[in-house]
Amino acid sequence: MMKLEYGIPQDKGATHLRFGITKGFFRDEGLDLVLRVVFGGPEIAACFDSGELKIGEMGTPPATTAMANGARFKIVASGIRRRALQYLVVNSDIKSWSDLKGKNVGVLSKGSCSYWFARLLLQSHGLNPDRDANVVGLGLRYPQVVELFQSGELQAGVLAEPTVSIGEYRGAFRMMKALSEPEFCPSMQWSVTVANRDVIDREPSLVSSVLRACKRSYRYSAENDDEFAEFGAGYYGIDKLTMLRSMDRERGDLHHECIVDMAGLDLAIGLQHRLGAFSAPMRASEITDLRYLP
Repeated sequence: MMKLEYGIPQDKGATHLRFGITKGFFRDEGLDLVLRVVFGGPEIAACFDSGELKIGEMGTPPATTAMANGARFKIVASGIRRRALQYLVVNSDIKSWSDLKGKNVGVLSKGSCSYWFARLLLQSHGLNPDRDANVVGLGLRYPQVVELFQSGELQAGVLAEPTVSIGEYRGAFRMMKALSEPEFCPSMQWSVTVANRDVIDREPSLVSSVLRACKRSYRYSAENDDEFAEFGAGYYGIDKLTMLRSMDRERGDLHHECIVDMAGLDLAIGLQHRLGAFSAPMRASEITDLRYLP
């Protein structure tokens, strides 16, 4: 049995893989898989670049930005959230976009997916993200994001499920806008599985084994809704109805086959280019290696 750390950029990500681990899907591939959280997009990208992490998942905004700047990893598959399933949440004082002026907007880290998405949302509604609002990178404080709303330190944030449903249940905030709505980025490829280039070259069977177990985990979760809801509720210490609510919000946009949407990836690259993350032209085919898809 080979012990392997699989990188994820925040503490409430990869619930489907946690479920797959408990079902023994990775063990069937000879893997003792451990999910390792490295809070933040650029932060986890650096671990994939150096080889400290062999494989794991992240969003396309920090992934494409890192690769445009020479990071030594490639996209090998899509994550289960192929679409941009993040949401702008706000406290009860925020009624309109202008109300966000001068407010603290929480994101995972500077340069993370939520950071770039927050900038996109603000710019799309006539606000300058560098002057009109304070975009706060939370880093290691990210697990306390609901409490930061309750204490008044944050007035808005760009978050993912199940954190959104947990915060709604606790009355900390409400969902104001989804990134999957037509005016933003509904068609772009978001969550991706990436692997260090040396690992791809030297351990291709490892990449294949991980992806097979990922796909099996995604499919089993989709086919066993109630069991997955029970698992998620128990793992996060929430009631089952809250977990089901988070699942229902995402259900139509999840992808269980690990297949990268190449046109959507080109859209993601284009978005980062327009947001000023990098200036060099780049195509999806240059940053992917899809030979090991199950």
